[in-house]
Amino acid sequence: MGKILKRAASLATGLALAVSVTATAELPASAASTCSASFSKYQEISKGSKGAQTKALECLLRNAGYSATVNGSFSVHDAAKLAKYRKSVGLSPLTVAGPRPWSALLSRGSRPVLELGDKNGDVLRLQRSLRALGYTKVTLTSYYGSNTVSAVKSAQKQRGQKQTGKTTTALWSALQHGRVAAVAAPKKKAAAKPSSSSKGAKALAFAKKQIGDSYRYGATGPNSWDCSGLTGGAWKAAGVKIPRTSQAQYKAGKKVAKSALKPGDLVFFYSGITHVGIYAGNGDVIHASRPGKPVAKIKMKYMPYQGARRPG
Repeated sequence: MGKILKRAASLATGLALAVSVTATAELPASAASTCSASFSKYQEISKGSKGAQTKALECLLRNAGYSATVNGSFSVHDAAKLAKYRKSVGLSPLTVAGPRPWSALLSRGSRPVLELGDKNGDVLRLQRSLRALGYTKVTLTSYYGSNTVSAVKSAQKQRGQKQTGKTTTALWSALQHGRVAAVAAPKKKAAAKPSSSSKGAKALAFAKKQIGDSYRYGATGPNSWDCSGLTGGAWKAAGVKIPRTSQAQYKAGKKVAKSALKPGDLVFFYSGITHVGIYAGNGDVIHASRPGKPVAKIKMKYMPYQGARRPG
């Protein structure tokens, strides 16, 4: 009787182990979620790559059944395993991991239907896969939110599938075989070049700061100025170099009608173009007039107007 009980106990233990082995064998179905592989941007990995992302890729390859060495250093051996994996899912057998192989490895496993509001490891697996493809608005939270819905719809549109925002077997298959193309990174807008009006505003702001400084013939600052020295200094502060004398400044830049004057424009006076100031708006100019008179703002009408120019 004792032997029978022992055999029964042994059989029960064996069955338990069998169940355990079966359960373990099923883990690869969601293996992508067991590797530490959450990154804001997935780098290209190739022979010689090192670091956390390299280790994550090695881990994903190992879980996919390829004997990569999970040590954070991508060797020739690891690169060969990557090539075999790529070939197995229908990608060209290259030794480089870019967006598509990353996405395929990260999404590897079961193909459940997921939708808005779901929260689990499968969602994280999906989010990592989409993030690797360049869907930067997808956050790796395990929560199926609106950004994940939008990314799924975009991937479905790309594959010619119905845009439901829910995962389907067809979408999972496309991800797991590297058939969803990477999203092009948004182009950075070139910094707008400062307009002549914004430069004029800077020139005027500089001129205003000099009000009260003394006049000295031939002076170009920083505490004394003659008329063209002040206008030249003002436009230099705006990033524009103009000629030194009032006569030469009259020939520079764009000719401006009196009715179209803007702050910062150069305004010229007297026969022979012997005087220049900075237009300050409302019919005013800031100028350095003559010895004994500090830099000041006055009405244009007090001097004989000869024309205006806009540098830049």
